[in-house]
Amino acid sequence: MAEEAKLEKEILAELKKDFPLTKESTKEVNLGHFTSFRNGDHFKITYAWRLANCVQQVNFVKYRNTGKSDKSRYAGVCINLAHPLPEFKITANTENDKFLNLYLPNSVKVKTVPAFNHKYILEATDAGTIEQTIGIEFFNKIMHVQDLNVEVKDNKCLIYGVYPFNYDSCKVMFQLAEDIVKKDQANS
Repeated sequence: MAEEAKLEKEILAELKKDFPLTKESTKEVNLGHFTSFRNGDHFKITYAWRLANCVQQVNFVKYRNTGKSDKSRYAGVCINLAHPLPEFKITANTENDKFLNLYLPNSVKVKTVPAFNHKYILEATDAGTIEQTIGIEFFNKIMHVQDLNVEVKDNKCLIYGVYPFNYDSCKVMFQLAEDIVKKDQANS
């Protein structure tokens, strides 16, 4: 356990070098309204930071399930959007999702980045609108990792990992958040 805590501190120190973060109250971050995010009975946000050089509120959070079976820590980025974006969900294409999509096909295909459709599932009313709204580069960046989910709902965006906290996924989360903020600012 001490080794895991040491590794987390190293990851955070590296992230703080790459992305200026200031301490934020965990009470300021509410992830409960995102349908793709299952926080469960033992869920707890352990730390929250705010991206310091951003005009919008972008929070980086560490969270965990405090249940007996899962002591792992996870990370996510929550963005308060200034302008409405079309609602969509991107989920990692796990074996369970592949099976469910055979019986409940609710995904749309990204035409400009076909490889995306093998690693991720996009749920939206119109993929073309999402591709134009968030841009092709967004889909290319998320392809560098396979453990992220993204949901835009009610003028908020949540990008979070489905596997335990690691530097590469967190770095991509921040890059994706920067893309979302740029697109949101362009809508003004």
